[in-house]
Amino acid sequence: MKKLLSITSALALTICLANAQSFSIGARAGLNLAKQTVSGSGVTASADSRTSFILGGYATIMFSDKLGLQPELFYSGTGAKQGSAVEKINYLTLPVFLRYNVTENFHLLAGPQLGFLLSAKDDAGNDIKDQVNSSDFGIVPGVGVDFGPFNAGLRYSLGLSNIAKSAPSGFTVKNNIFQVVVGYKLFGK
Repeated sequence: MKKLLSITSALALTICLANAQSFSIGARAGLNLAKQTVSGSGVTASADSRTSFILGGYATIMFSDKLGLQPELFYSGTGAKQGSAVEKINYLTLPVFLRYNVTENFHLLAGPQLGFLLSAKDDAGNDIKDQVNSSDFGIVPGVGVDFGPFNAGLRYSLGLSNIAKSAPSGFTVKNNIFQVVVGYKLFGK
């Protein structure tokens, strides 16, 4: 099954690149303001934000002057803060955005994001990875600006999946992350 998925993904990427009017690759870093929302029994509560970083790269595949795809791959620090206690959860995230260029310098993004758990620690540094699901799924809308090889963006990652393995029945814990990113186009149009 994994082999079929890999072959299908490679074929889809090849078709996208063959039909692309422009293609570029770049590096990106930024700031995550992450929190967790706990819901259950008709009540929703959020912990305070944990400030962390995001670091990775992106590709922009434009099919016309206006429309394209923008897949990205990041190390992303998330978690939450409750008083002096900080929960640190880190993911390898893969968002795949549909990109729409409103003007030459301003664009809109929206798409799904899949996160793969790398580490999870409580405020004492104890490993709590066994309490967190190994993947996270969400939807990310955003806006961005491009100025020559430089770019910047604002995004909000809305978690859709329950990340807690041991939440009481009917309760969910979801990641919600406000992101500020800056990037530099390494090569391409």
